[in-house]
Amino acid sequence: MKRKYEIGFIINPEVTEDVVKKIIDSVVEVIKKGDGTIENIDEWGRRKFAYPIGRFHEGIYVFINTDAPGAMYAALERRLKLTENIIRFIVLRLDDKLKKANRLIKKWQRGEKLARKAQEAGREEAVPRRYSSPSEKEVDNDE
Repeated sequence: MKRKYEIGFIINPEVTEDVVKKIIDSVVEVIKKGDGTIENIDEWGRRKFAYPIGRFHEGIYVFINTDAPGAMYAALERRLKLTENIIRFIVLRLDDKLKKANRLIKKWQRGEKLARKAQEAGREEAVPRRYSSPSEKEVDNDE
């Protein structure tokens, strides 16, 4: 079963552009050998760290969005661990986050649809609002 993943890694800032391209190509090669597809490669370039990692204060950030079977990621993580010029890496599964985000969007769309129908019918007070301030009744009861 193929799932969506995001692979992020930080490359040693002292390497040349050719080495950066070779590292990215080797990661892409592992993904393609594992029957995966590359959706997006996002190179952020050289960024400063919030805190030093080892002796480094900055690194070259690269993020790759993929769609591949889960078994392929064991081989990919092994490759990332063994590559000397990669300082840190992370592999995130995006499916669960996307499902949750889609559910929230649908819920908000239903609420907005109900609000529009209620406004058309002239019953604005019966519609639950996403963000509401305390009503006048609640303020009077507190005094």
